[in-house]
Amino acid sequence: MLGLILKVFKIPGKIWQELKILNEYIYFRLTYRPPSLPGNCGQKRFLVCGGEDLKSAGGYFRHFFHERAAAKIKEADLICGHVFDLLGSGPVKLSKDGEGYQPIDWHSDFKAHYRWNPGTFYKKIKCGHIEGVDIKVPWELSRFQHLNTLGQAYILTQDRKYQDEFVAQVSDWIDSNPVAFGVNWSCTMDVALRAANWLAAKEFFEESNLPESFLKKFYLSIYEHGKFIRKHLEYLPSFTSNHYIADLAGLFFISVYCPFFEESASWQQFCLIELEREIQKQVYDDGCDFEASTSYHRLVLEMLFYCELLGKMAGKEFSQSFQAKVRKMFEFSLYCVKPNGNIPQIGDNDNGRFLVFSSRPVLEHKYLLSLAAIFYSDSEFKSPEFDFDEEAFWVFGEQGRKEFAQLSARADSLKSRSFPNAGWYIIRNNNDYCFISCGSNGQYPRGGHAHNDKLSFELSLEGKDVLVDPGSFAYTSSAKWRNIFRSTGAHNTVQLSQLEQNDLTGNLFLLGNDLLIKSHSLHETMEEIIFAGDVEYGCLAHSRTIKYNKKAGSFIIADSVSSQQNIESLRIKFILSPDLIFLDKHIVRKKSKETISSVLTSLNVFKIEEQAYSPSYGVRGEAE
Repeated sequence: MLGLILKVFKIPGKIWQELKILNEYIYFRLTYRPPSLPGNCGQKRFLVCGGEDLKSAGGYFRHFFHERAAAKIKEADLICGHVFDLLGSGPVKLSKDGEGYQPIDWHSDFKAHYRWNPGTFYKKIKCGHIEGVDIKVPWELSRFQHLNTLGQAYILTQDRKYQDEFVAQVSDWIDSNPVAFGVNWSCTMDVALRAANWLAAKEFFEESNLPESFLKKFYLSIYEHGKFIRKHLEYLPSFTSNHYIADLAGLFFISVYCPFFEESASWQQFCLIELEREIQKQVYDDGCDFEASTSYHRLVLEMLFYCELLGKMAGKEFSQSFQAKVRKMFEFSLYCVKPNGNIPQIGDNDNGRFLVFSSRPVLEHKYLLSLAAIFYSDSEFKSPEFDFDEEAFWVFGEQGRKEFAQLSARADSLKSRSFPNAGWYIIRNNNDYCFISCGSNGQYPRGGHAHNDKLSFELSLEGKDVLVDPGSFAYTSSAKWRNIFRSTGAHNTVQLSQLEQNDLTGNLFLLGNDLLIKSHSLHETMEEIIFAGDVEYGCLAHSRTIKYNKKAGSFIIADSVSSQQNIESLRIKFILSPDLIFLDKHIVRKKSKETISSVLTSLNVFKIEEQAYSPSYGVRGEAE
């Protein structure tokens, strides 16, 4: 009503926005009604160990992952001590010392010693307003992706302290974060991820062993999460992204795990329809996520896959076209994963995950192949280089491990592969690997997670990284570093003076398609594998050919450049893996000085300089 009255008057834009926020606040408080809950909600187990009896899971895990069992318990003990290592922070204790449970500060970027006011209405929360302060830090903590570790330690030890910690942390968060207030309600995606992680992690604990008062508080908060997500979907008619898929995934989890909510049936139907629509919009026919980032591809794949798996376990099947697209996404990951189990950092990398069942380096994606091999009962995904992964055990249980063991390993080594919709090309021959980026920046005009990396590439020889992409490092906490890491000059490509492939002077999450991609292709002969790409931007035309000689195991990179400007400032940049240096026209290991590769070049001048390198979000080191 307030909004209708205000529209009658001509009010300045800023004041109008303030009044709209006030209107929403009043509306929220007046219309909120908690649900009535059954005496025993009886949440079912769907995703943990394939629904198997968890009493035997600890023994199986200790048998097959003996060394990981001790590490898992150590990780859980650190969580009980409120010691977290988030986004490059290193281990930091986030509560005071004292007897019993001590509250965690859920509202801080503890790296920058900055705290958001928990009493601020969510629409008034600011980010990017202070250099060095990163809103992703409290968001990351409040996603609660560490709860699975507590559940796993409980299964391994039957020590109730891990269950008690689960109860205490969730209760602490609910008490400290009233719905719609504070930093942890300012992004719907994070609200959705938190709800999904709470529900999945709770599978590790028998509901009958949890305090009734906690269960009431838990499900009331889950309901509030669902209501908030449905009202604040990150949707625009012109554009949707991984955020909207996350919103839908979280709401779908709530609808499946909590059928006793009055709205659950309608939420579920809505999510099924919208997820079907979004996978067709956001995933290319070649199986690649449209946001031009290998790391975001993994995030979106996890969200879509776990929704499909949860739906299947609960008797809610997605369409054949949906399932086919998810499988295509796994197929891209199969070819994208390097011989060392990691992926190339193409586009943004913010360490994003959906559900985390085992800790690992953020670039290690090989676990996806174990999940796919079991889910599809397909040997194509069972690489002889990689063992059955712990992540797959916690999802599919001992039965999943048996099914994996019964699959024969893929007979042939992976070949080169083109993903033309994404503009991504992979040269593979045994353990030699090259990933080339020459695609669009995603749906115009966004390109929010793309970089100026066209005709750039990553290169591995005999399974070891040689040339790498430098990563991302930061988002809103530093506009300077955000643009350095996504600039043309930070990639293995050609740059003329300070000319950028696409303009970087605007929004930190906008990257247009100023660059014209004229052609890109990959073909193979008996002797060679050849990539060819041709782009134009500004006053520069750049063609690059990458040839791999199968017999010699050598790469030839040939660049052709034309410009109306003087090209004396032209440079071709190659970024070495951080453990390598360039010495006397050889690439050698820093410590051992072992020669990895010789470099023959027609360039007249070499200049060796330090290059900022980020293997994961929030971490910045140096490469050469």
